[in-house]
Amino acid sequence: MSPDLAIASAGLATLLAWPLTRWLGRGAGWPLAALYLLGAFALLSPLSLALSGMPTEVVRIPWVPARHWTLDLFADPTGLLFAMLALVIGAVVLIYSSSYLSGGEAHGDGRARTRGPQHYGFFQLMTLFTVSMLGLVLTDSMVLLYVCWELTSLASFALIANSGRPAYASAFRTLTVTVVGGLVLLGALVAMWIRTGTTSISEALSHDVWYTDPGFTAAVAVALAVAAFTKSAQFPFHFWLPDAMAAATPVSAYLHAAAVVKAGIFLFMRFSPAFHDVPVWNALLVSVGMGTAVMAAVFALQKTDLKQLMAYSTVSQLGWITAAIGVGTQEALAAAALHTVAHALFKSGLFMLVGVIDHEAGARDIRDLGPLWRRMPWAFGATVLGAAAMAAVPPTLGFVSKESMLIAFGDVAGGQPVAVTALLAAAVIGAILTFLYCARIVLGGFLGAYRDPSRPAKDVGEVHEAPVSLWLPAALPAAIGLPLALVVGIFDAPMTAVAKAAAGPFGWQPVERGFAEYRGLPAGADEADLLFEAHFVLWHGLTLEVGLTALILVVGALLVWHRRAVDRLLDRELLPFTGASVLESLTSAVTRAGRALVRPTASDSPARHAGALLAVLTVYAVGIGGWALATGTTIPPRVGGLDRSIDVVLLIVVIVGVLGLCAAHSRLAAAVLLSAVGIAVTIQIFGLGAPDVGMTQLLVEALTVIMFVLVLRRLPRDFIAASRPRNTAAIILAVLSGITATIGVLVFTGRRERSPVGMYLLENGPEITGGSNVVNTILVEFRALDTFGEVAVLGVAGIAILGVLGSVRATALAIDPPPAADPLPGTVQSTGTAAEALEDATRNTVPLKLLARAVTPILGVVSVMLLWRGHNEPGGGFIAALVAACAFALIYLARESDRPVSRPSTPVALIGGGLVVAGLTGIGGYFLGQFLQPAHWYVAGQHLSSALIFDLGVFAGVLGLVMTAFNTLGAGRAPIEVVPGPDEPDTGRRVSARGRRARQDASPGRDRDGDRGEGRGVEEVAP
Repeated sequence: MSPDLAIASAGLATLLAWPLTRWLGRGAGWPLAALYLLGAFALLSPLSLALSGMPTEVVRIPWVPARHWTLDLFADPTGLLFAMLALVIGAVVLIYSSSYLSGGEAHGDGRARTRGPQHYGFFQLMTLFTVSMLGLVLTDSMVLLYVCWELTSLASFALIANSGRPAYASAFRTLTVTVVGGLVLLGALVAMWIRTGTTSISEALSHDVWYTDPGFTAAVAVALAVAAFTKSAQFPFHFWLPDAMAAATPVSAYLHAAAVVKAGIFLFMRFSPAFHDVPVWNALLVSVGMGTAVMAAVFALQKTDLKQLMAYSTVSQLGWITAAIGVGTQEALAAAALHTVAHALFKSGLFMLVGVIDHEAGARDIRDLGPLWRRMPWAFGATVLGAAAMAAVPPTLGFVSKESMLIAFGDVAGGQPVAVTALLAAAVIGAILTFLYCARIVLGGFLGAYRDPSRPAKDVGEVHEAPVSLWLPAALPAAIGLPLALVVGIFDAPMTAVAKAAAGPFGWQPVERGFAEYRGLPAGADEADLLFEAHFVLWHGLTLEVGLTALILVVGALLVWHRRAVDRLLDRELLPFTGASVLESLTSAVTRAGRALVRPTASDSPARHAGALLAVLTVYAVGIGGWALATGTTIPPRVGGLDRSIDVVLLIVVIVGVLGLCAAHSRLAAAVLLSAVGIAVTIQIFGLGAPDVGMTQLLVEALTVIMFVLVLRRLPRDFIAASRPRNTAAIILAVLSGITATIGVLVFTGRRERSPVGMYLLENGPEITGGSNVVNTILVEFRALDTFGEVAVLGVAGIAILGVLGSVRATALAIDPPPAADPLPGTVQSTGTAAEALEDATRNTVPLKLLARAVTPILGVVSVMLLWRGHNEPGGGFIAALVAACAFALIYLARESDRPVSRPSTPVALIGGGLVVAGLTGIGGYFLGQFLQPAHWYVAGQHLSSALIFDLGVFAGVLGLVMTAFNTLGAGRAPIEVVPGPDEPDTGRRVSARGRRARQDASPGRDRDGDRGEGRGVEEVAP
C-alpha cells in the first residue's frame, strides 16, 4: 500500500461527510473515524519498509510534463510520523465529537448549542483539513507542499470561523499570520527551485548549493524558519494560537495539538537535512524555541480559562521541540520526534478533557470550578496522567522525551560550555514553569484550589461523570503515556529512522522511478552519526539530566505549595501590548496606507479611472517609441494583400460614429452610436476572414445594446454637463491616446508573417484534435485551461451581479410609474395619440410577440447546431450561448411587463452546472495523462470528443450569466426625470413619482406615515 491510499481514504471521508451527517447527524464521526483508521492502516506497509531500510513506493502524478513537473507522494519516516499522528489523533477526535456536539453545532465557548441536527460544516472542514495535512507531509513536491500548506491555513481559518460570529476576529488574525508565513515559504521555495533547478524537495536538499553558497543557504534557512515559526506559534507569532481558542474544543484538540501546529514542526524537520549544521539555523531555532517555551509558560500561569492555559502550554511545548530540532544532532532530532508524539497524545487528550469539564460543569474558568474530582473520577484520573506527562513526571512518555531533550541540549553549538549552560538553565526554568501550570490544571480544574468566593459558583452536586462515549476518547490519549513509557523501546527504530532522515543532506529520496530509499549520510560524516541508534529508557542511571529532573520536580512542588505568592507575583501586565494588538495596529496602518494609495482613483467616475490608464499608456508608448527611434530600430514592411476597398467605408463609419458619440448629450443616443461603431468593426472582422470572432462580436453587440438600455432606464436621460477645463483635458488626452493607438496599430500589425505557434496550430491542429475549426480547438483543447478560467470569471461576475443588486433596496433601483394626474410644476408631460400608444404595453408588444413566436424556436435550433458543429465549423459553446441568450432577450422584450426570463435559481444552476461540467471534464483528462486532456472516440463513424462536453459547460456558464443580467437589470423601476419649473432652481435632483405622490397625499408638514416629509421620495443624482 502507498501514501496515495491514505490520502484517498481521508478524501473519501471528505466526500462522505455531508451524506453521513444528513443520515447519522453527530454520529457521523464514527464512520469518518473508521476511514481515518483505514488510512493509517494503509501506511503500515510503507512504515515497515522504511523501518527496515527497504525502498518504499513513490507515486508520481504528471502535472506539467513539458517542464518535467510532477506531484510526488512518498512515505519517508518523517512524513509517516506526522501522517500517523494526523490520522490516529484525528480518528479519536472525531469519535469524541460524536458525543461532544450533542444536538447542535460546536461553539467557541467549548459547549455545543442546539441549532439543529446538521454538523456537516464541522465534519466537512475537519476531514478537508486532514487531506491537506496528509498532502503536506507525504509529498516530495515543493508545489504540492506549498498548496497544502495554504490549504491547512484556509481550513483552520474556516474551522475557527465556523464557531460563530464571536470567533470571526480571531479567525482573521489567525489567517493573517499563517498567510504571511505562507508567502515567506513561497519565496523560499521559489529561490530553492531557481538555484537547484528542481521542484523535488529531496533533490533540492541534496544539491551542492548548500555548501558552495553560504549566503544563499543562510537566507533560505531564515526564510524557512520564519515560515515555520508562524505555523508553530513561535515568538513573535505566538499570539494566534491562544486567539484561536475561540474555536470549538474538538477543533482545538486536533488542530492545535496534532495537526496545524505540527505542520510548522514538520517543516523544520523536512528541511533539516540541508540546514541542521548551518549556524544561523541552529541559533535561530534554539533561541526562539527556548525563549518561546519560557515566555509562553509564564503567560500560561496568568490564565484562569483552562482553554487559554492549554493554548499557551501548547506554545511552550512547541518551543521545546523547536529548540531540540535547532540543536541539529541526530540525538536531538530523535528526542524532538519522540516529544512530538508525546505532546500530540497528552495535549489532545487534555484539550478534550477540558471540554468534558465544560460540558458537565458548565464552566472552564478555574475561579468558578469547585472540587469536581469526586463527581468525575475518570476524567480526573485521566487529567492527572495527562498533566503528569506534560510536566515530565516519571514514569510517563513525556518524562522520557523531556529527559532525552535535556541530554541532547548538551550538544548545542558543538558542546560549547557557555551555550550548553545557558540552554540548560533556560530549559530548567521552562520545565519548572511547566510543572507549575500542569499543577494549575489539576488543582484548578478538579480540586477547587483557585476558586474565587466572590464569583457565582457552580453547584458541585449537580455535576456528574460524563458519558463513557465522551470521556473515554478524551482519556485515552492523555493516559496512554503511562503504559507507553513502560515499553518505550518500541520507539527506538522509528525515531532512529526519523533522525537519520532529518540529519543527512541526502536522506530519503527517490532513486529510481517509483521507489525511494534512505541513502545515508554523506562521505566524511562522523562514525557516530553513521552508527547512530536512538535508545530510549526510563532510567539512564545517575546522570546530570536525572539531577536536573529531580531539581525541577522539587522546586516545582515547592512553588505549587506557595502558589498564592506565585499568583501575586504574576498578577500584572508583563508587557504593555499583546500580539493581537500589534497585529491590529499593523493591519490598521496597512489599511490607511492602502486608502491613501487609492485615494486619487477612489471614485465611481469611469473617466477618472480611464483617464489615468490612458495617460500612463500614452506616456509609456511615447517612451518606447522614442527609445526605438533613438536606437535606430527598423520597422518591417507591411505584408501585401491585406487592404480592401471596403476598409475606407468602414473607417468613415467608425469616425462618424465616434465623433457623434463624443458630441451626444443623450445617453441612449451614445449607446446607439457605440453599437454602430461595433457593427462596423464586426464587418471588418468578417472581411478579414474570421467568422468565429465576427459572430461573437455581432452577438455581443446586440446583447450589449439591450443591456445598455436596461441600465439607462435607471439613469437620467442626458449626460451631466462637464466643466470647460474638464472637457479640454479630456479632449487633449483623447487626441493623444488616439494618435498613440493609431501609430501603434500601424507599426505592430500587418508587418509579420504568421508566428511559428500559429503555423503549428494550423498545420497540426486537425490531426491532433480531430477538428478543423482551429479557433474552437484552441479554445477547448490547446488553451482549455484559459477558457476554463474565463468561464469561472464569467460565473463570478454573474454571482456578483446577484450579490450587488440583491444588496440594494428595491426602491433604489425602481422605475416609477408615469406621473399622477396633477403633476408637479416642471414635469415633462406627453400628450396625444402617439403617447397613448407608447404607454399601452399590450398593443406595442404585439409585433415582438409575433416575431418571438416565429424566431425563438429557430434561434434555439441554431444554438444547438452551433454547439454541435463548433469543432469543425464556425461555432462553439460561447457563440451558441450568445444565440440562446438572444432568444431569451427576444422573449423578455416581447413581454408586457418587466418580468424575469426564468426562475431566480435557474441562472445560478446554469453557472454552477457549467463550471462543474467543465471541471469534471478536466479531471477526467487526468486518466489520459493531464488536466483537461480531451478524449476522442467514434460513434457510427462520427468523430466525438470530450471537448464537446467541456464546450457544453462553457455554454451553460455564459447563458447563465446573460440570464442573470436580464433577471436583475430587467426587473424593477427607475427614477423619472423632472425638468425644473420656471421658478425652481436646477439643484441636480430628480423627483420620483413615489415622492410626488407623497407630496400630494400628505397633510401639511407630515406624510401619511406621520413622519416629516422633507426629502422623502427625492433621489440625489451625483453632479
